[in-house]
Parts: sequence; structure tokens; C-alpha cells
Amino acid sequence: MENNKDDLNENIRISEIIVNKNEMDITIEHGVHGPQNPIKATSPTFINIYSSREQRIRQNEFIIFDNINSIFGQCIHISNTSEIYVWKPGYYSVFISIHHLESCQFSLLKNSEFIAPASTVGSLSGNSQNSNLFIIQLTDQDMIINSPFSDTGYSCKLQVINNTPPSYMQYVTLIGSFNVGNTIPQITASITIQSIT
Repeated sequence: MENNKDDLNENIRISEIIVNKNEMDITIEHGVHGPQNPIKATSPTFINIYSSREQRIRQNEFIIFDNINSIFGQCIHISNTSEIYVWKPGYYSVFISIHHLESCQFSLLKNSEFIAPASTVGSLSGNSQNSNLFIIQLTDQDMIINSPFSDTGYSCKLQVINNTPPSYMQYVTLIGSFNVGNTIPQITASITIQSIT
């Protein structure tokens, strides 16, 4: 069966893409004579940072991230600190991975006060790797930290905190690769935060 030119027309086609500073306007045509419906799609925001150094982290202290693998959009990481700043409200996929020597519990902390729901992960045994994938919502009410790098001057600060009880464990060691003779640096902790709306 032969297809003529009219049979090859698609019902939905992207007819125009306009890229602005922080968002894209995409207009979709429905059929040949159908209505045009503009759809706003914001540009992505994501960050992937990690540490390859061994750290001893006491209760209520934070994982220090010393390397940035990728970063884009409305976020920033202050090098060699625990602090990640995001100033775009929305839903985010978060993945945390921690390679630890002692028993532990870690959480994602928002604005130095609030533990993000579904972010707490830990282990009753030592020398293992904990990872957690979850979704958080950042709202306009979370944007309370003064941030000169943000468009609005405010952002949400995110950190990974050790909340292991001190009576259970005085500190948690993030373990790497050098102490066992490996020459390739190994990630001791990493976090990836990516906008999904």
C-alpha cells in the first residue's frame, strides 16, 4: 500500500519553539486546522555533586561535597561545603548515596531546620552503602535563605545531615578507596537533585 503526502501528516506537531532566559514556550498544533494550545515548559534545574575524601561526621554535622559533576539552572553548590541552594519552586527527584564505615542515619535537611519527608536512610550495620531515591516539593515558602546568586535574592538551602544518636555512635566515617589500596578515587557520598516539574 502506498502512502500519499496527506497520509504522512502527523496529528500533533511542534510548530514553534521559543527559548527565553528561564523557560520555553512550546506551541502545539492539533491536526491541520486544529486549535493551537501554548504549553509552558520550564527549563530544567539539576545538580550532581559528590565527595571522594574520607570524612568523620559527628551528630548534627553535614556531609561536605568537594566535587561538582554537573550543574544547570536555578541552583548552586558552594565548593567544599555541605550547602546546596535551589531557588526554583517545584517537585524534585533526589538521589543520595553514602558509603559509611559505622552504623548510621542520614537525612536531607531544608533551611537548617526541617528534615525532608522520605529522605531519612540508615543502616544498623557498618561498612555498607546506603542509597535513597525520593521526591520532594520545594515551595515559595521554602525560599527563605538570603542568596545573592538567586534572581529573587532568596533560596532554599539543602544539606545532608548525620542524625545518628551520639549514644549509639559518636561519629560516622565516610569510607573511600585509598585505605584498602585502590588507586582510583572512590565516591564516599553523592547527591543528585533534578527538577521534574
